[in-house]
Amino acid sequence: MNTLPGHATGMKVLVVDDALDIQLYLGELLKKWSFDVVFANDGLEACERLETDNIQLVISDWVMPHLTGVELCRSIRNAPLPHYVYVILLTSRNADIDLVEGMEAGADDFLTKPFNADELHARIKAAQRVLHLERVLEERNRALTHANQQLQQSHDTIRLDLEAAAVMQRSMLPESEHAQGLNMQSLFCPAAVVAGDIFSYLKLDDNHLGFYHIDVAGHGVRSAMLSFTLGKILSATAEEGSPVKQTDPNRPGSEYITSPAAVVTELNRRFQDKDETTPYFTMIYGVVNTATGHVRICQAGHPNPFRVSRDGAIESLGNGGFPVGLLPNAHYDDIDFTLNPGDRLFCYSDGISECMNAENQPFSTGRLVSHLLHSCLRPLPETLVTLRTCLQDWRHGEPFEDDVSLIAIEFDTAHAA
Repeated sequence: MNTLPGHATGMKVLVVDDALDIQLYLGELLKKWSFDVVFANDGLEACERLETDNIQLVISDWVMPHLTGVELCRSIRNAPLPHYVYVILLTSRNADIDLVEGMEAGADDFLTKPFNADELHARIKAAQRVLHLERVLEERNRALTHANQQLQQSHDTIRLDLEAAAVMQRSMLPESEHAQGLNMQSLFCPAAVVAGDIFSYLKLDDNHLGFYHIDVAGHGVRSAMLSFTLGKILSATAEEGSPVKQTDPNRPGSEYITSPAAVVTELNRRFQDKDETTPYFTMIYGVVNTATGHVRICQAGHPNPFRVSRDGAIESLGNGGFPVGLLPNAHYDDIDFTLNPGDRLFCYSDGISECMNAENQPFSTGRLVSHLLHSCLRPLPETLVTLRTCLQDWRHGEPFEDDVSLIAIEFDTAHAA
């Protein structure tokens, strides 16, 4: 027998014909070509065979009692069989309309009676090629399905890990509170599950409160990991390597509060030796004297913060500075000012000013200033709630493309401890 490379013999073939002589003739040929042969006398018996036997090829007469060859084709195509069944119809018909009827019923090939053995063999070889390709495709589909299932499982695991990381990240963010004469509120809308923005407040001593607002370049896991690291560094003690306080060499056991510029300079020094994939970051770090309202901040590439007075005046503070982690010899300066009772300080990420709407227009610093001025007499929490609503409306409900965050500090001596 001449077989196709890679095509196994032993394929099970169902011969369907109500004429015994045709059955015998086809059976002898097929067994000679090393096929397993089963027989059915009509279409109904063929359907029963297909349900119980692993049949891949059907050679059927067209005209039969009970169920014709065309009706058998329709039954095969409608049956939930585990694999494709190739159908060759034997017919004495050769009119185009008959061939169309057979093709529409699901026949794959036709052989006109009377036929010779070589022609039948050629048609079966064609069937083998189709069935081989079908098996290959089925195996590839199974492999693809398995790979997709594994990918989905991995995706689900990563998603759960990210959600757990987001919970941990949010746990590091401060709750809105009144402490040491300050009303401290915040706005946080991450673009992804985890964010590159982080902020917090630090009690430095009974009369000083530190605060920071950091925006790591980019967003997602890589940025979130760096923001998490920065939060840990800045919340640590001097003994643990935090730059916000230093041990006083002249007074063993005592510490002094580091100036904001010195804190940022130290962070810039530490993050010069970072891996090439580690992003840079911008930040504001500041210290508030909670007794006097005096504030000292350092700006490192972050948007200019705003001081809003109770009478509606607004002042932009700072002149930019260099992001942390870009230039090893970057110089940072302190900026001093005072918050009077009722004055507010706002530090925000560029995710607010650069928040784009559907027309690709940024929310802009001007709109932010307008919102802060128009709400200067409203309670501070209400100011931030309405700002969130404005930004969401600006995006028409679409997710934010960059992390959106803001911290607000209101000097309010009425709440001083």
